[in-house]
Amino acid sequence: MSWRAFGCGTLAAAVFVLVGIVGIWRAGAPAECPAVLPYEPSAYRPTGDPTEEPILAGIEEELELAGTTSFGLATWEVWVEPGRVPSSADEPLPQRIVLACGDGGFQAYQRGSG
Repeated sequence: MSWRAFGCGTLAAAVFVLVGIVGIWRAGAPAECPAVLPYEPSAYRPTGDPTEEPILAGIEEELELAGTTSFGLATWEVWVEPGRVPSSADEPLPQRIVLACGDGGFQAYQRGSG
């Protein structure tokens, strides 16, 4: 057995694993909420500033957790108005939602045209 071949193979395997780890780390979900949440039939755009708790303007009641939504590798908890939780995955989300960001904040979104 050639020690040179063994050394080069070990180095190549280490570089391969390192590149894979860096790639997975870079592809992970961001901590902040997205600037636009792609969704059909139209995208959700942020409204207002991030808050420390899930709130929607004009809603006095506590919001309900409606599950999660994801785009790519990123996943966010979705909060909606009381009584507006979709009953199935096929049912669309309400016009206004709040996402729980990975940084501990919450951002309100409204479905727009585009």
